[in-house]
Amino acid sequence: QFVITQMFLDAQVYLNFVKECRAYGIQVPIVPGIMCLNTFGGLQRMTTLCKTRLPEGFIEEAKAANTSDDDFKLWGVKAGVEMCKEILAGGAPGLHFYTLNLEKVVVGTLLGLGLVTAEQAAACSTGDADAKFMVSAQGITTGAKS
Repeated sequence: QFVITQMFLDAQVYLNFVKECRAYGIQVPIVPGIMCLNTFGGLQRMTTLCKTRLPEGFIEEAKAANTSDDDFKLWGVKAGVEMCKEILAGGAPGLHFYTLNLEKVVVGTLLGLGLVTAEQAAACSTGDADAKFMVSAQGITTGAKS
């Protein structure tokens, strides 16, 4: 048994949630749900939809990084690495990434955390292997069976 949280972008939200759960006697592992920051528009949509609390200055940093898709993704990796380091240091038992079938930011974050090697990261980013075998929300696979 374990819990996976809703997405959050403020490490303190996760740490406070775990503390409150423990105070109520909830002792199962609580895995943080990490939303990868792929685009500024996606950040705005998801934070509005999920009513996500943002750290002070976060949206301003995101706007400043939104000069190109690649620049925003690089900022998303940096922000993800910083937040993940903080929650892992705070005792998180692992990480659950909401990837939305987009690998660049999550792979960059894992690389920045030292959880994959450069060789493993490169293997994840070549071709469209992930997309060929993903199952959509409607249960339709996009790849042929082997």
